[in-house]
Amino acid sequence: MKLRTRIQLYIIVTLVILLLIVNMSIYFLFRQVSLHNSVDRLHEQGRALAETAATVDWKDTSRTSLFQADLPTEGLVRFIGSDGQSEGVITRAEKYRELPFTFTSQEQDQTYYHNGSWYAEVSIPVIRDNGIYSMQVAEELVSLQQTLQVLKYCLTIAGLIILIPSILGGRLLGSFLLRPILALTSTMQAIRKSGKWKRMETENRSHDELHALSETFNEMVDQLEENFTKQQQFVSDASHELKTPISIIKSYSKLLDRWGADDPAVQQESVQAIHSETERMQALVDQLLILAKDDPELLQKESVDLGSIAETCAAAMETAYQREITVRTERGLMVMADSNMLKQVVYILLSNSIKYSDELIEITVKAERNEAILSVTDYGEGLDDKDQRRIFDRFYRVDKARTREKGGSGLGLAIAKQLVELHDGEIEVASSLGDGSTFTVRLPI
Repeated sequence: MKLRTRIQLYIIVTLVILLLIVNMSIYFLFRQVSLHNSVDRLHEQGRALAETAATVDWKDTSRTSLFQADLPTEGLVRFIGSDGQSEGVITRAEKYRELPFTFTSQEQDQTYYHNGSWYAEVSIPVIRDNGIYSMQVAEELVSLQQTLQVLKYCLTIAGLIILIPSILGGRLLGSFLLRPILALTSTMQAIRKSGKWKRMETENRSHDELHALSETFNEMVDQLEENFTKQQQFVSDASHELKTPISIIKSYSKLLDRWGADDPAVQQESVQAIHSETERMQALVDQLLILAKDDPELLQKESVDLGSIAETCAAAMETAYQREITVRTERGLMVMADSNMLKQVVYILLSNSIKYSDELIEITVKAERNEAILSVTDYGEGLDDKDQRRIFDRFYRVDKARTREKGGSGLGLAIAKQLVELHDGEIEVASSLGDGSTFTVRLPI
């Protein structure tokens, strides 16, 4: 069943149920009030008849005409002895003699349904001839039944009349509710067929839940398009980066095949080149795997001393590269982090500074408000504004020719940024051409 049909059906069914409840409530309330009014009116007639019965012998048929003034038009007056037997009946229609009766010594009233008609009945005790009689005054509520029948027809016709606009309203409401959904479906089908990203129109529309649905869809499309573009760029850059070492390995393998057996120098050069490019490929693949594992669940967090990590990494890099690295740190500055990943961030920043500067490198670790700050400063060539905005993008290199010579792949800083963000931190760069660069990592204490 289509959603539009279901909406329309739900509206109609709900409205029918409400109409039934309202109409039945009106009908039964009106009937109850009318029956109550009829009983009150019959009480007044009964009391007047009781006064007449106290002075006039109802058994004397010549004097029963005295009861006619207060006698119900469609009903009777019956006198019942204490033995439960009828002592006399005054009525204008013989059919009312068949109405049920019983003796009661107290004033009572009731309404009941008998032989297809509603009746109101009042029983009033009457004292006469040193005995107690029960006077039964009963009336067939003919006008009430006619009124109830008319009311029933009116409520039924009114309900049917109300159903007609409700059906039209259900169709209009279904169309209104489904319009953005149909537009959403149409947009998705257009994206699937054309392969081009499209958005839903949200201008000149009320800011309701349907507008929020359209906005959410557009935001999702923006994110998908951005991720798809990044994925394409990532695959393109990765294939480009792997293509060069593969070509070098292929060339040197051919050189080995032709001249390696006869020329030891060619053999040594080829083996060294192949080994170097293989290690470069291995490092590139490892870096790509790190970028692919963007999962906070992989972290093994513990309380670690950020200053101690900075000193350990600086000492290792000083020994490996024979470069002067000074460390200024606050002792006991603890953060919750994966120590191995945090060391990798420091190694990446130090390696970057070593590649692009020949002077002193400084590491500073300090606390600032609720953050631990780690800064790596070099005094190399520095970066312009354009490079600073893209320095953390994957495979981005300031000078591709220069970076190629120094072995860079453009992934180091992207990995550092990702690892810092996995720790709920931030990384930023401040630099100017000719004055060096400062990379700053902010982590929650």
